[in-house]
Amino acid sequence: MNASVTVVQISDLHLAAEPDAGESSPDVALESTVDALSGCAPDVVLLTGDVADDGSSAAYRRVGAIVERLGAPVLATAGNHDLAEELRAQFGTTTQTTVGEWRIIMIDTSIPGEQHGRVDIEQLRAELGVDDSVPTVLAMHHPPITTSNHPWFQLERGAEAVALLAQRRDVRVVLTGHLHEAFHVVSGGVTYIGCSSSWYSLRHRGEEYFHDEGHVGALALDLYDDGTFDWRRIARP
Repeated sequence: MNASVTVVQISDLHLAAEPDAGESSPDVALESTVDALSGCAPDVVLLTGDVADDGSSAAYRRVGAIVERLGAPVLATAGNHDLAEELRAQFGTTTQTTVGEWRIIMIDTSIPGEQHGRVDIEQLRAELGVDDSVPTVLAMHHPPITTSNHPWFQLERGAEAVALLAQRRDVRVVLTGHLHEAFHVVSGGVTYIGCSSSWYSLRHRGEEYFHDEGHVGALALDLYDDGTFDWRRIARP
């Protein structure tokens, strides 16, 4: 089998400034999720938004201390609950990295003060650069393809992004969060994977959304040198 590297995605953590040790708290949920991921031996950890519920530096520091246990570099991008400057102060400003034969690019889709997102197509083109077929993973908070019709869960210019990626040979996977719902779809040869929240699950039906007993936890992506990949959901206890 080809050599592989492992990418772990955690999304929609929602920790707040004050620690919460309650049984159903986001803190305990994140601790349990990291415990469940401990056997994955990740080469990189991706945090895809809503890392802090209140954008507080204290929450980001606690998240950093918890995910540090996975022993891998961490890349983070903002969600609608995050304050991007505080997030970058904790996790750095790196938006691209290389693992094995793959490239990983973080795309910021957040709009300050808004629940929905926006992708800057020109910036996306610039981040991607020349299409030289290097297998690529994109990670962002708001999904370009969504299971919801509610305005909060949309991505402006998302359809343009999907069309752009379908024309390229390099982008193989798009990892997203925001919905708190596990889903995946293949479009234009690209696999779009919605990561569940580490805290609680939602179900979306049209413009309605509600709490349910769906998957909570994280996602692990195995990337092979030949450009193929496998992925699996990691359920927290």
